[in-house]
Amino acid sequence: MHSTNKNKKSNYGILYVVATPIGNINDMTYRAIEVLSNSHIIATENTRHSKKLLNFYGIKTRLTSYHKYNESERCDFLINLLLEGKNISIISDAGTPTISDPGDIIVSKAHSKNIRVCPIPGVSSIIAAISASGFASDDFKFIGFLPKKNIQKIGILKENSNVSLVFFESPNRILKTLEELCSIYNFEKKIIVAKEMTKIYEDIIYDSLFNQIQYFSKNNNEKIKGEFTIIIPKEEKQILNISEDKIKNFLILLLENKVLYNSAIKITCKHFSIKKNVIYKKYLHLANL
Repeated sequence: MHSTNKNKKSNYGILYVVATPIGNINDMTYRAIEVLSNSHIIATENTRHSKKLLNFYGIKTRLTSYHKYNESERCDFLINLLLEGKNISIISDAGTPTISDPGDIIVSKAHSKNIRVCPIPGVSSIIAAISASGFASDDFKFIGFLPKKNIQKIGILKENSNVSLVFFESPNRILKTLEELCSIYNFEKKIIVAKEMTKIYEDIIYDSLFNQIQYFSKNNNEKIKGEFTIIIPKEEKQILNISEDKIKNFLILLLENKVLYNSAIKITCKHFSIKKNVIYKKYLHLANL
């Protein structure tokens, strides 16, 4: 039998997965403040770090440490509290627990025990970076941190060239990673490097791979500090490499088979890996076929 929140046991507590700001303390949501204030206990990666945020919002709830080194051990303690009917929140140092942060073990265990899990969403560096990138956002893949070994890194990037890739990188590896990307992509390929999202020194750099390397090679300490979100747009087939007659005939075939124009355009774009705005108006006169 599959498990849903509707059939979780009501006498158990609720496990809240609470997103916190990724830099700007004012990005905390009202709902997150309310949930954290009313929780029995808050499990957090770093109690000292989280205390600053909670004090800012007047949240007095008791804290307990919950990080990758004690996650398995602390999980049982927290699950028992939930089974006793206590509501518990988990938070990370920044952003959403379980997203490249601890939390998946207790969430999985809660589901197995028929305990309700409730996400409290908030700001995300992934979504924030994509929204400011200008790249198509309908088809992307988040891969966390890339492997350290170059051969594994190249393998992942090559296997996923048909989607836009979003990943994190640390300040001590950003330059090396950008240089390694040159073994896969053209120097002129435009990418996004988003630095210190929502913070004072936030910078969203849209430029070629070559210029990104030049920028970070200057070894300005301010540039190399902070956290980075990198976006590599998917490889697009250019319409210039595809016969216009081939596209037109494919579209006509769909329309003659009673496929609606909008649907036919969508199918054609997917088939040839081209963007909708390239052909939509161009062949609009065929809509009444």
